Amino acid sequence: MKNLFRIALAVPFFALIACGDTNETNTAEDETNDVVDQTNEVEEETNTVEEEAPEMSKEAELLAYIDEKGWDAQKHKSGLYYVIDEPGEGDARPGLMDEVTIFYQGYLLDGHKFDGTGETPASFPLYQLISGWQIGIPLFGKGGKGKLIIPSDLAYGDRDNRDIPGGSTLMFEIELIDWQSTEDM
Repeated sequence: MKNLFRIALAVPFFALIACGDTNETNTAEDETNDVVDQTNEVEEETNTVEEEAPEMSKEAELLAYIDEKGWDAQKHKSGLYYVIDEPGEGDARPGLMDEVTIFYQGYLLDGHKFDGTGETPASFPLYQLISGWQIGIPLFGKGGKGKLIIPSDLAYGDRDNRDIPGGSTLMFEIELIDWQSTEDM
């Protein structure tokens, strides 16, 4: 067994000597230079691709998301997009100083759910909520349902907020159960 092992080690050594031409052998330095040249070529190609394909704007990303979902969204003058699945009862709408009672689920555009109600709705004074909710929730009547797609400047801006990275566009599924004037409380 030991002899077989020695033969196995010796064969590649002799094959290398027999096949090698001293004028054509690469040195370790030549091989290192080849690797560096190939790395530089890859970096140049990568830089060219980045310059040719600029990052998608926030607005384009938001519109692509809406299109992917197949939603017929409306754009509010604030930049908020909304989808009214059910408008709710009557023409009455909550005001900024009212306390709203809602079911909601909050998502990032990648589908990550970061917040929501369970089986019990939540109640909040509307004026204490993010601008996107202050604008969007009054678009629904009592019992209304829909979606609010809120750009970061109407949500948390560039600052992180728990599971929400700064600069994130948010999507909320909303059901407005009811509201009550804070003056009546």
